[in-house]
Amino acid sequence: MNINDILNIFSETLLAKKRFYAEVAQVVSVDEDNMSCEVSFISGNVNKDIRLGPVISTDDTAINGSNLVTLPKVDSFVMVTFINETTGFISLYSEVDKILRKVGDRYIQIDEDFIEVGGATDFMVRFSVMETAFNTLKTDFNNLIIAYNAHVHPGVTAGGASTSATPSTGSSSSADISGAKIDEVKTI
Repeated sequence: MNINDILNIFSETLLAKKRFYAEVAQVVSVDEDNMSCEVSFISGNVNKDIRLGPVISTDDTAINGSNLVTLPKVDSFVMVTFINETTGFISLYSEVDKILRKVGDRYIQIDEDFIEVGGATDFMVRFSVMETAFNTLKTDFNNLIIAYNAHVHPGVTAGGASTSATPSTGSSSSADISGAKIDEVKTI
């Protein structure tokens, strides 16, 4: 038996029973909660509710599913791949609105406005900016401690001698951490 015979047997027996094909469609609406979207096929076939990906999580929610979910933009074009006569999923995207990925209890969400890593309750920071500001404050604080430990009270007399004025500790700190805040990335 040669390779042609094997391919013919394969196509006649296996592929004839399962029909895999793809169609171009335009996105009508996206349902993130149910991991699906309604599409209108360019071929004129009936509009259909299609999975956002080949794997659907057990709880049917995009952010809680343990897979990669890509949400297409409404009115964009997608390629719908059918795994059988009735079930299809989005396999290619012309424009993306949001990407979600969950691994265990951790997730990441990317959209046009920001990147969310695990939650949207706090901002991420640029460590180098924060470290520079911290080191400035630490130096200012240490200088203040040195000046405090070396200070003397003016006007105190002991016997025939008196103390001099307290020395100046220098200028105020200019440390600033505002540059460390990253508005586009949020976390828990």
